[in-house]
Amino acid sequence: MTTNSRDKHVCNDLGDNDIIAYLKKHPDFFVQNPNILEVMELPARYSGEQIVDLQHEALKRLRAKQDVLVDNSRTNMSIQTATHEAVLAMMEARSLDEFIGIVQDELPVLLDIDMAAVALEGAVEAIDMSADGMPVLLPSGEVQNRLGDSDVRLIASVEGGDHLFGAARDLVRSVALARLYPSEVMPTGLLILGARDENMFHPHQGTELITFMARVAEILVEKWLEQGELDD
Repeated sequence: MTTNSRDKHVCNDLGDNDIIAYLKKHPDFFVQNPNILEVMELPARYSGEQIVDLQHEALKRLRAKQDVLVDNSRTNMSIQTATHEAVLAMMEARSLDEFIGIVQDELPVLLDIDMAAVALEGAVEAIDMSADGMPVLLPSGEVQNRLGDSDVRLIASVEGGDHLFGAARDLVRSVALARLYPSEVMPTGLLILGARDENMFHPHQGTELITFMARVAEILVEKWLEQGELDD
């Protein structure tokens, strides 16, 4: 390809400071143009106090990214394991009352949170609490008001005082709400998870594991309600 006089003039006008300024504005230049590195002369590992060791810097950044990936993988695996343990605990219930007790007492320990509850919509005007101070019944339309068209809602930095979190309402600072779908024997409801850590749940998290846990809870509640009807 032929370079015209204008291109030569522009190239001649570029100095080191211009190139440095450009690279500062485009820090991903070499990521977007990796072929450039193949024709560049990189300095030796130790070639003077004023020379930056690009190879060393590249390796250092790569190792840092790998460390982050490893940490994230371990965290994700830990959360997945905790979710599976929580689901297995729920499945061990032999009655609806036992199931509710497992959700309230064991899930917070297994998931490292501060409160958990399952509540269904019923004929009440306000959120109805159990003797333990956990939400049991929700007024009609409460699930729609809380979730809209979503199946799961994650909220960070919530203000205290919401009765949806029962006895922990002044403690909870981040929450996960998951929809329980209705059936012939079961009204719509919520799986409610709350934590004092305001970053435990936040909108940028994935919701697959919480959705999975809600589906299991939904199946189990429906099962026990149906069994109760048969017993009656």
